[in-house]
Amino acid sequence: MRWLLLTLLAAAAATVGACQDPCVALAERICACEPTESDRRSCRNDRIVNRTSQVSIDDEDRELCSAKLDTCTCGALDENDLDACGFVVAPEGE
Repeated sequence: MRWLLLTLLAAAAATVGACQDPCVALAERICACEPTESDRRSCRNDRIVNRTSQVSIDDEDRELCSAKLDTCTCGALDENDLDACGFVVAPEGE
């Protein structure tokens, strides 16, 4: 099985320098939904900065992140629509 968002967000860290990477943008968007600046900073450090060497992303991952940018909002997260931001486990083989 593959953890979509956690893997993608961790992988996004590998391309943190590329400001237009959709996985980095998705991670930033999710972190922007945190209630305080301290929480947002901690989220960015955990999901982007600290995972730079843990996972690599490919074009398929970037396409998924790009698609989730269209649906991922703070409102979706507040309503527990986790799929809107990619917080799902894909069945093996997908």
